[in-house]
Amino acid sequence: MRRILLLLVLAVTVLSFGKTIVTTINPYYLIVFQLLGDTASVKLLVPPGANPHLFSLKPSDTKTLEEADLIVANGLGLETYLEKYKEKTVFVSDFIPALLLVDENPHIWLDPFFLKYYIVPGLYQVLIEKFPEKQSEIRQKAEEIVSGLDTVIRESFETLLPYTGKTVVMAHPSFTYFFKEFGLELIPLSSGHEHSTSFSTIKEILRKKEQIAALFREPQQPAEILSSLEKELRMKSFVLDPLGVNGEKTIVELLRKNLSVIQEALK
Repeated sequence: MRRILLLLVLAVTVLSFGKTIVTTINPYYLIVFQLLGDTASVKLLVPPGANPHLFSLKPSDTKTLEEADLIVANGLGLETYLEKYKEKTVFVSDFIPALLLVDENPHIWLDPFFLKYYIVPGLYQVLIEKFPEKQSEIRQKAEEIVSGLDTVIRESFETLLPYTGKTVVMAHPSFTYFFKEFGLELIPLSSGHEHSTSFSTIKEILRKKEQIAALFREPQQPAEILSSLEKELRMKSFVLDPLGVNGEKTIVELLRKNLSVIQEALK
């Protein structure tokens, strides 16, 4: 009898560890890996230093997607290459009410409120359906993430409340949701993955010169125009990282590192 029970336990373990989950971008890798630990093999498709808007599949990437039991993707047009795999893909943007989305801006993972109320609970539900035997452990990890997000939200309010109504300028609209949550306007130099900056955008920035609180660039985006603005506005730009190129271990760590950069920029 003991031998039969041991075999059953081993069988369940093999089934769990035999599952592969592929996440398209690093923030979802951080969340899924924290929720699951070593329960399954969690793989990242797009390196955090790459621009996910411009990513295209290599043969090895196609093989990774073919072998995946579940794909966790952002949606909102960020991963058009997943059409073939949509039946086994969870699009995180589907967790968020359409009313809260801004012009199909895909950078939802940088909003701590979206993470707390929609993204983490949504992924928790998906994963406990895949791994019901691990529900208790996954729930505990989800609660840890939410607790960390509460800290990020509180610290963000403390940092940004004095700057309500101010404007920040970035090369890319990745932090639009974040700054909007805390009462700041973000003017991106380019929309989507286009790198050209319109004359009207430059004109708007110069018109709001006195309202601009900070300039930010990103590791994944070109910054030539921003360098010119630094001279024009006599301001230094700081680097915000939407994807985590410095080896961050959790989504909360990524958000807090960006918040510390924002705090430095606003001094």
